[in-house]
Amino acid sequence: MSLDIKYRPRGYNDVLGQASTITILREYVNSGKGFRQSYLFCGAHGGGKTTLGRILARSLLCEAPNNGDPCDECISCKSLLDNGTSADFVEVDAATNSGKADVQKIVDEIAYSTFSGKRRIYLFDESHQLSKDALDALIKPLEDCLPGSEDKRLTCIFCTTEPEKMRATILSRCAPAFVIQPQTPDTIGERLAYICEQEGMEADKELLTLIAEITECHIRDALKAVEGVSMLGAINEANVASYLHLDLNAAYLDLLDAIGVDLPAAFAAAKEIMKRASPLICYEKLAKVSMLAFGATLGESVPAYWGKERLIALGTTKQQRLLGYAARFASRPGRPSSSMLMMDIAHLHHVGGSVQQPTAVLQVQGMGGSAPAMPVTAQAQPTPQSPAQATPAPRAKPEPVRDEAPSSGTVSPQDEAWVNAANGKAARRQQDAIVGKHQRKETKSSAFLSPTTFGQILGSALADGVSRSGRPPR
Repeated sequence: MSLDIKYRPRGYNDVLGQASTITILREYVNSGKGFRQSYLFCGAHGGGKTTLGRILARSLLCEAPNNGDPCDECISCKSLLDNGTSADFVEVDAATNSGKADVQKIVDEIAYSTFSGKRRIYLFDESHQLSKDALDALIKPLEDCLPGSEDKRLTCIFCTTEPEKMRATILSRCAPAFVIQPQTPDTIGERLAYICEQEGMEADKELLTLIAEITECHIRDALKAVEGVSMLGAINEANVASYLHLDLNAAYLDLLDAIGVDLPAAFAAAKEIMKRASPLICYEKLAKVSMLAFGATLGESVPAYWGKERLIALGTTKQQRLLGYAARFASRPGRPSSSMLMMDIAHLHHVGGSVQQPTAVLQVQGMGGSAPAMPVTAQAQPTPQSPAQATPAPRAKPEPVRDEAPSSGTVSPQDEAWVNAANGKAARRQQDAIVGKHQRKETKSSAFLSPTTFGQILGSALADGVSRSGRPPR
């Protein structure tokens, strides 16, 4: 039996942390209100969501709960402890039973359990994978009460790593979500040390804490890592580094150091890494270490197994380029290959990893037209030299006119400054060309004219029309 199953908590007292959550769950059982709503446990994988859900189910179905804890002596408790299931508890893997037909079977079973007088609890693991139709089928049973009781017809325990994908109509019928909080590396290291002592494993406590840190404080992953290292012998520095590939960390740092400096060296480091790690792992590690190095320059804590001095040196050298590296590696293709990784490394080497600066959109209003959005940077912003060149405030949209075509006109100094500020040099040249076309009467309108300029052109056209016809325009 694997360590994560053998040492799975049997009761609340065996659970690491989660004191406030456990207190609330016990009170639901003590007060007799446990069947008046459903429950949602969420958090990172391997944190104990399903384990807490199973303990809660045992407590609710227990014939003689002890201060909110299951007695572990009645038929229901023994069945759940020995077999993991019972006649009144059903655990559903939502990843493979996510359709409406699967949930409809549960709804049909509720009628029998209500008729027999027995209560039944359903636990949905990875519940965010339930389809929309399946969740819709659960809404009515979750809401209806048993005749003459406040207890619900259906009580569910939803366990998910992605609660944001759950429908709001389901969440509103559950107690407030119980978020499983991650524990510190020291806390998990102590639990690992206890398990190693029980199993007769020779282990260095500092290395157990390091394993907890590497597995990001996921207790299940940490137990699997300890079990894997123990296959090599004692849990010492050499075996931990070999099993968890910590000796490749230097190669990842070498690769990032070489980008933009020595492309053959970057390729050599990548090929060395891929002898022992897949391209997918390479992408994930390179994105992670890029952000770790950038964070190290800001004074953030650095995991001991990466090496603080080396990360700070990398961050100082690359600076903001690391953000571009991280973005490139994080947006990896769905099924990355070694050639794709090499291509991305070459791209970063030649093009660089600078992050695109934000752009400001300056819109020129006039007769339904607008100027194209132009990027504005610190270097490209116009610097006013005189009152005539200062950037004026945007103009109000002119009143609409009908039928008449604009004639020739000129751009006033104030309008020229406004157009220049909005469009820049390239757009100004295009503006001059368009005004020239108006003067030659080759076109009727332009989206690049300022409101005042357009008004001048229109006024000239109206004046010409009156002088020719002797009557005002329609």
